[in-house]
Amino acid sequence: MLKNLAFTMLPAAYYSVIPVYCFMQIFPARTNSKFKICIHVLATFFILWALRFIKLYEHAAEATTLIQLFIFLNVFFLFRGPVKQKLLSYFIFLLTAILAEVLSINIYMQIYNHFFHHPAYTAANIGSLCSFHEKLMIQMMIFSFDYLFYKNIFSLLKKCINYLKSSLLLLITLPIFQPLITTEFTQYYKFQQSFIPVLLYIICCCITFPLFIHGLHLLKKEQIAFNRNLHKMELLKQQMELSEKKKQEYVKIRKWNHDIENHLLSLEYLTRTRKADEAERYCSSVLLNSSKPEEQSSACTPVSLEDSVL
Repeated sequence: MLKNLAFTMLPAAYYSVIPVYCFMQIFPARTNSKFKICIHVLATFFILWALRFIKLYEHAAEATTLIQLFIFLNVFFLFRGPVKQKLLSYFIFLLTAILAEVLSINIYMQIYNHFFHHPAYTAANIGSLCSFHEKLMIQMMIFSFDYLFYKNIFSLLKKCINYLKSSLLLLITLPIFQPLITTEFTQYYKFQQSFIPVLLYIICCCITFPLFIHGLHLLKKEQIAFNRNLHKMELLKQQMELSEKKKQEYVKIRKWNHDIENHLLSLEYLTRTRKADEAERYCSSVLLNSSKPEEQSSACTPVSLEDSVL
């Protein structure tokens, strides 16, 4: 009982933290409070722990579906971003988890069958024949491969999430999974002729390798097109900023011309009414205020009541 509790607690803790860590590199969180995020992760841990415990005893298929659905809903509502990008990111997360699991189980089977010939582990019986310590060792291998893959894949995904498409993702990931699927298929269905699995594996690699190269070329083209569009947007932004600066300069020049015109009208009025002293004082005050930009607005105010009428 305690072994089962420990065995279910370990993946529950791992998959309540790792998805949040991966999605945090790509999408902004809906809340900036670290306390709320920690409470959210803790609640996720207890729910996943309960689902893992149910999966261990009964309704394994239904519990697995609920676990995957809950992990997706967890990161979907915790982070902001386009729905398509979050679905694509979770699909990559799920494929990476499957890849790490298949890779870890195959590595352990090959090592065990090479050194211990009885009982021989296969993909069909390893889950029922291996002991608790072996399951724990396989789980730790899965976690190690998971973290290694997630750390590199999601750092790359952060750069290309804006132009990555589902069809392009399928072309890149199919060559990775197809040989593993073929290996599982040949191990599950034991063929009488030993060359048949090898032939199937070679044919599968010959088909998927050109698809992988083609997918990389398409990814490069999408990246070039995205960078070109990004450069155009930067140029357009600079042009808009320059246009705004010119508009502000034009407004300042119009205001300056309007002020000068008011000053000239005031001086013309004072000289026409033979108020030389007031004209001299007004001219001095304009020259004094012109050296203080923050007081330029006061320079437009005439010195007498008659000037204010103007």
